[in-house]
Amino acid sequence: MKDRFDEMMDIFLVPIAELGERVTDCTYFLRKDGSLAFAQGYCHPPGMISAKILYYPKKGGWAEIFGRDYDCLHKTYRDGKMHSFTNPQQIEMHYTLFPDLARSACVAPVIKNNLLMPRSDFVGFFDSKKSLRLCMELYPKIDKGVRAASELLEVPVERMGLTGSLQYGRLEEHDDDTDLAVHGTVEENYALMRRILALVREDPSRHVHEFGKFWPLRLYHGGILVCPFFIYAREDEIPLRDCRIRSLRKEARLEARITDIRHSIYMPLVFPLEEAEVDGVREERFVLVLSDSYVRGEFCVGEHIRAAGELVEIEKDGRRTRALIVANNWDVEKTAGGAA
Repeated sequence: MKDRFDEMMDIFLVPIAELGERVTDCTYFLRKDGSLAFAQGYCHPPGMISAKILYYPKKGGWAEIFGRDYDCLHKTYRDGKMHSFTNPQQIEMHYTLFPDLARSACVAPVIKNNLLMPRSDFVGFFDSKKSLRLCMELYPKIDKGVRAASELLEVPVERMGLTGSLQYGRLEEHDDDTDLAVHGTVEENYALMRRILALVREDPSRHVHEFGKFWPLRLYHGGILVCPFFIYAREDEIPLRDCRIRSLRKEARLEARITDIRHSIYMPLVFPLEEAEVDGVREERFVLVLSDSYVRGEFCVGEHIRAAGELVEIEKDGRRTRALIVANNWDVEKTAGGAA
């Protein structure tokens, strides 16, 4: 006999066989063991999915999902407050809690805080646009919030999807946030980024403070916390799509100046640079790849940065580019300001 969980999966879940060759950023997947994994970025080798488990079944766990007990690998309640785990802590928990996964998975080459998991481990996935349509039909609060956000952000509902727990149909009773997956061209999404920054800058009542920090790309509107996530609508605009990455040095230090922030609102964050020096040696053409979404929207053109990470060569469309891949936001430091 099906329970509430099974009934909701029947409505929202798309069979893994229908996934095709492409995996979209910010997509939840249901694993065969009942856990929910979150895929990030666009670099997924054949037969693998770059993701991390966020919720897993556990009797007595603090997170209830459609009547089943779950625990969480990315956040927890402590002393009546929500606390987040760092990315390295989350990966360590994966290896501790899922020994079978530790044997079959490996660290993703670009999103360093993800694991490459075999597609055969998954039952299905949740399509962001399908989930938006279903949640707007099921929950009047979501219908109202999405339409209000569409009007405020000047983005048609047709370009929107859902991520977060709403992607698999879960509306948390006391949660006021709506995680929107906004599909657009690079220029469309860059224009939206600038609009959000302006709205937040002009009205302090829209400011969002969570997990001990200010989030420049999140905002309150009509009592709803709007959290936009940006999705590439055109595959030919994805910087690291269908690329080969060769490691040159596991540890390197970079100093450079940011020249373009249009790709800094996706996963991973990609920054073309100038005046780049790696371990004191000048680079002619260089890119910073930051695989930590915690600081999306926090960089400006002209800012000078210092970073530590892995030196790699990226080959795409017959062209080779040297880059530094940085796993965690605290390994990138701003040393001088720029212009938004």
